[in-house]
Amino acid sequence: MSNYLKITLFLCLGFLVACGESETPNQTSTSTEAATADVEEVAEAMPEAKEEVVEEVEVVEEVAETAPAVEEVATQLPAEVENVVTAVEEKATEVVEEVKEEMATAVEAVAGDKPYQLVDGAISANVIEGWKTYNGGGCGGCHGQGGKGAVGPNLAESANNLSKDEFLDVIVNGRAGTFMKPHKSNKRVMDNLENLYAYFVARGDDVLGPGNLIKLPLGK
Repeated sequence: MSNYLKITLFLCLGFLVACGESETPNQTSTSTEAATADVEEVAEAMPEAKEEVVEEVEVVEEVAETAPAVEEVATQLPAEVENVVTAVEEKATEVVEEVKEEMATAVEAVAGDKPYQLVDGAISANVIEGWKTYNGGGCGGCHGQGGKGAVGPNLAESANNLSKDEFLDVIVNGRAGTFMKPHKSNKRVMDNLENLYAYFVARGDDVLGPGNLIKLPLGK
């Protein structure tokens, strides 16, 4: 029970005792003394009770002052959260589209620069024709299996180090002072120059191993 309620009860009790009828003078005196004591106790408690009431009123007033601000924030919060979520989703979509465009551009550039294609893990047919021409022409006697080099140089490295015209010129006209003879009179070689070049570029890019492209689709 708060001091404020105690004070009220004590005041009422004192009033009733002070105003009540007594059967004897002694009883009246005793009752009066008790009532006086109660009143004094109440009077002593009054300042403390008043201070508690004032503090409670101040707390209530402070809460009442902040209530509108809290209500305003609570009202605005859902809209702010929705705006943030929308902004994040828009940015994520934008980034995904940019990445897609960059990847498509990169793939297109690579595909455009290379004379071969890889489709579902299989090398394009022109490379297989190049491999057949190389093996059918007896070139491996000097340049080794898959053109990896023996007496003659590594043709996979040559395809990447020379321009296309330089590489094909050596095949057609040979190279003076070496064992590389011209193949311009070899119809099969001349009909497959582009295929030979595609095969060795793929070898140089380590897309293919030196193995059999019929038994192993990527020669590895």
